[in-house]
Amino acid sequence: MRLLVLAMLLGPAVVSAQSGGFVSLVPKKDLKEFWTVVATPQDTWSLKGGVIAAKGMPMGVLRSNRKYKNFVLRLEWRFQKEGWTKAPAEWPNAGVFIFASEEGREKSPWPRSFVEVQGHYGEVGSVFGGKIKGAKRGVLIPENQHGPLGKWDRYEISTKDGSVRVLLNGKLINEGQGADPPEGYICLQSEGWPVFYRKVEIKVLPD
Repeated sequence: MRLLVLAMLLGPAVVSAQSGGFVSLVPKKDLKEFWTVVATPQDTWSLKGGVIAAKGMPMGVLRSNRKYKNFVLRLEWRFQKEGWTKAPAEWPNAGVFIFASEEGREKSPWPRSFVEVQGHYGEVGSVFGGKIKGAKRGVLIPENQHGPLGKWDRYEISTKDGSVRVLLNGKLINEGQGADPPEGYICLQSEGWPVFYRKVEIKVLPD
């Protein structure tokens, strides 16, 4: 009985220690718990079994309900493999925006400003936008050296006062400094082809 009571008392502390300060951004029942649909109909996005899915069209974003400055963001994403016939000349596109503005661009589904951590299958790991300096853009890793099309890849994106570090499947692939502004929303992209996001979690770091 004593062991049972001790386990019940320590349970929340054990869970907290295991999570390492990360908080899940995958809703339990409704996307509105953590996200706002922007520039697309509501049914462009769906939630099932812990996976956030985007149809790809229309293009737009799922924007976090709050802004973030210094943080570590972890997530996995994959594209729908079935039906894609354009490889290797073309690859499906998506990505993650950080430091995104609430204001949108004219004649565009994207925020007015952001730093993009590219999810495009052929340019995975690219980082650009938001006046960031030192980051690389282009084909950083050949497509045959990360998850095959249709399989999950994993990002860990760390930010500190405008600096950004990106790990792909546990390996440092890109970094830059001087993003301006160094704070904003996080967005998941719907950009032309069905894409899925899971295990989305964030740890807020002190300023």
